[in-house]
Amino acid sequence: MKRLILLLSMIISVLAMSAQSYVVTEKETGNVVENGATYNIFDDGSSYWGVGEELFIEFEVTALEDVSLITEKVENNSVEYSRNYFCFDLCYGASTFISSPVDMTPGNPPTLLSMHYGTEYPHEYTELLGQTLNMTYYIYPADNPSDRFVINVTFKYSMDGIEDNNAEMFSNPYPMPARDVVNFDYNFASNVVGEVAIFNMMGQEVMRSEINGMQGKASINVSDLADGIYFYSLIIDGKTEKSNKLIIRR
Repeated sequence: MKRLILLLSMIISVLAMSAQSYVVTEKETGNVVENGATYNIFDDGSSYWGVGEELFIEFEVTALEDVSLITEKVENNSVEYSRNYFCFDLCYGASTFISSPVDMTPGNPPTLLSMHYGTEYPHEYTELLGQTLNMTYYIYPADNPSDRFVINVTFKYSMDGIEDNNAEMFSNPYPMPARDVVNFDYNFASNVVGEVAIFNMMGQEVMRSEINGMQGKASINVSDLADGIYFYSLIIDGKTEKSNKLIIRR
């Protein structure tokens, strides 16, 4: 009997030590995240930091007891030109891999954990197409780094799986190289009000031209731009639908 009581006491102690002191949920849905969960994210064509919106995924971490938590990111592979950072209470730069401890108490609002992906300049975006970045994030108590909660994120730099009719209905620029005027043909499913923005190699916007209607030809005067390589973006309702290279040569 004594041995049975001792065994039960040991089991209860182990369960108590392994009990989770916090819970992780998806911010958008409120669903509880399981330890070791994997999220697959596909780029929507706007995931650069310089001029477009970055792509991100958000979680909430809620304390079930007093705990001090740390988040650590691990890049499982290297993708040239990609940039990523995370926020855990505070936002950290791309070169920071471990957060400062965040003290959490039951009853307080959850702490936001978000992972952000993109690239620095729009001209780098085309170099990323078809590549995949694999990330792992660990959450663990500051006093027990081995007790890790794991979230895996696979981020694919392409528009696979994204219904992107606007991009398909907007032609590549012509002539290429352009001299004084560059043209784009478009044929959208409905009336749109959009813009074509042109950027230099440093990601600085040098020109923007409005387009509207369902179909037509957008002709943009680029005679004031110096010879060289530029990049353009089709922007509709504030969202970058398409980005690609533009060459000007006289």
